[in-house]
Amino acid sequence: MNKSFYKSRLILASFIIFLTAFTFTGSGCRMLKHDKKEIAEKKQAQADQKFNDEYEKSVNKHKKNQSKQAKAMMKKTKKDADRYNKPKKRGLFSGTKCK
Repeated sequence: MNKSFYKSRLILASFIIFLTAFTFTGSGCRMLKHDKKEIAEKKQAQADQKFNDEYEKSVNKHKKNQSKQAKAMMKKTKKDADRYNKPKKRGLFSGTKCK
């Protein structure tokens, strides 16, 4: 009786292992492979990051090459633009509306 009990357990265990292995090999390759869309998005993100880095580098180089007067004018223009482009807030009891 012991021999048949162990034999049935061995058959059951081998069946479970075979089923698990078959499941992973059948669909596992798909899980392990990277999707082409995912790879393309990753490459695009890397290219965008590289472009942004180069752009920032060129802007900084441009600013560095400017004279003191030009730098001061650029600073003033940026401050004015920030002030004008700031979202307008309306007062609680004022009759003015946001545009």
